[in-house]
Amino acid sequence: MTPPVLLGAAVVFWGWETGLLLPATALAVLLEGARAVAWRVDFSRRDFHRISDLCTVVFAGSAVYLFTASGTRVAGAPGAMTVLFQWLPLLVAPLVVCQAYSTAGKVDLGAFLWAYRKKAADERDPSTDALDVAYPYGVLCVLSASAANVRTPVYYAAVCLLTAWALWVVRSPRFSPLWWVASLAVASVAGYGGHVALHRVQQTLEEMAFEYISSLVRRDTDPFRSATAIGHLGRLKLSDRILLRVTPAAGQAPPFLLREASYNVYNSPAWFAVGAAFTSVQPEAGGETWKLAPGPAPEASVGVSVYLPRGRGVLPLPARAMEIDKLAVVRLSKNPLGAVRVDEGLGLVTYRVRVGPDAPLDAPPTGFDMAVPAAEAVAVARIAADLGLAGRPPAERLAAVAAFFRTRFRYSTYADRPLGQSPLEDFLLRRRSGHCEYFATATVLVLRAAGVPARYATGYSVQEWSRLEQRYVVRARHAHSWALGWVEGAWRDLDTTPPVWADEEAAVASAFEPVSDVGSWAVFLFSRWRYGEGEEGVARYLVWLLVPLVLGLAWRLYGRRRIGRVTTEAARDEPAPRHAGADSEFYLIADRLAAAGLGRGPAEPVSTWIDRLEAAHAPVTADALRGIAELHYRYRFDPAGIGVDERHALRARVEAWLAERAGAARARAHD
Repeated sequence: MTPPVLLGAAVVFWGWETGLLLPATALAVLLEGARAVAWRVDFSRRDFHRISDLCTVVFAGSAVYLFTASGTRVAGAPGAMTVLFQWLPLLVAPLVVCQAYSTAGKVDLGAFLWAYRKKAADERDPSTDALDVAYPYGVLCVLSASAANVRTPVYYAAVCLLTAWALWVVRSPRFSPLWWVASLAVASVAGYGGHVALHRVQQTLEEMAFEYISSLVRRDTDPFRSATAIGHLGRLKLSDRILLRVTPAAGQAPPFLLREASYNVYNSPAWFAVGAAFTSVQPEAGGETWKLAPGPAPEASVGVSVYLPRGRGVLPLPARAMEIDKLAVVRLSKNPLGAVRVDEGLGLVTYRVRVGPDAPLDAPPTGFDMAVPAAEAVAVARIAADLGLAGRPPAERLAAVAAFFRTRFRYSTYADRPLGQSPLEDFLLRRRSGHCEYFATATVLVLRAAGVPARYATGYSVQEWSRLEQRYVVRARHAHSWALGWVEGAWRDLDTTPPVWADEEAAVASAFEPVSDVGSWAVFLFSRWRYGEGEEGVARYLVWLLVPLVLGLAWRLYGRRRIGRVTTEAARDEPAPRHAGADSEFYLIADRLAAAGLGRGPAEPVSTWIDRLEAAHAPVTADALRGIAELHYRYRFDPAGIGVDERHALRARVEAWLAERAGAARARAHD
């Protein structure tokens, strides 16, 4: 039996780490409450088998759902295994609770192994092999808590505390408590150091393997691409498909721009992200909160729902994002250019983003943020000179550049590729018409020519309110690009594309868009149900489906006889029943001869033993001993046993043999 409250503490710890604190607390109270009740239930072996079968059915159903529907936490087989392991203490809880309230205090091994059930069915006197599952269940809770992937020292400290709690009651009295505590502390510190070292080695190997594999994969299949070209967003704008759903906090306007990535090196016609290696972000307690920058995040937030093909992708985030909440993924990482990606997540994720006063995600400018390619240097320098940007404060330079593009250029959904000059030079000096990618690229390079560090950003514009869904929807045609300028020690969004672009994009929308929106909304609702997003998750329905099964089993167990706890514990202290023939008086003879130095050898048959005594001329009256041994063997091993008369004869013949030996011993002593 575990020490008081230890098992309950392990269960609560598991619930805290996995986000299942409410059911874990109820389960802990139920388990520890068994110590307070004054009765126990007389569960039979078959009752334990039925409870075990219930746990097996629940486990199998959960596994089928997780592996076929990608689970409620993460996608793919590895994610399904992780979630299933997290749920395991809850799935096997009925068996542990029944043991806590049973008269046996243990679980028959047939509940775990079918071979034991078959063996018990074949035997007339089945074995009573049983296992106390309290300690194994406590270990399972600690291991399942580790699957929550909350990598903080709190987990290790809690494991050490629970381990010390369990070992304290069985510590050796030969050593003082102070020495015992010191030894445990040394072992805990050494274990933590080894864990950190192994984790760093594993992380290094994983990053090396990931980079190597990524180098073998074609760029167009990588959702985390490090380059984009002018014209890429133009192709996306041909689609009315809804990609994102945005829900601002009550009473607040939505962020007008959601950024996915930014780029710092331009080589016509493509932008590249140089020096943008991703680093892992560790989750907070609970595993669903990810701090992108230190310090408390404001309460104001915006909710975003986005599909992640194969559970991988870049998250669209508002400017100055500091914290992401309610995001259930395995691994999250960020780069110095403000991109945040998910490596293992759901097919659909819904998260809330809290923003701060600055842009903590983006690293300060480098030399790459001031470079202007030679092919465009003359054109952008000319524009910067015409605007008189030199010597003006950075904020005024941004305002002048924004006014220049909005008043002297017009928006166009299509642009021909010019002959004999770069697309950007043609846009600035001749055509002065294009879509957002031209405006953003030109703005970045003009700012750089004027001495303001700048970057090229891509993402989406939030502008369309859906009366059907009562939230903002973002379509593929809302894909957008803009500039980032470094002003007063922070990066600021600068969108110079004329505002009419949104109306012109909407004007070419399909007439069937309202119909497709209804279908898209239905798919979204189904995806939320499938992936367990929000309160519509499938997990709550699975729980209700189990209710009839649990109630049926509870009804069958309700009629079992209840026995007082004192009587039950006294029965547990009684010695286990011995095998047939264990009370044979023949063992008295064996003990007497062993005391005289004439005992049987290990595994020596009785007949061989008697022959050896007779050959050694030992005074044992071998003939009488053979007759007694024959009766003993029948009493011990014959399935039919021996009759009452023969049983009395066995006792009488042993007593006579012992009396004869005692008389002979006295005679020898008298002589």
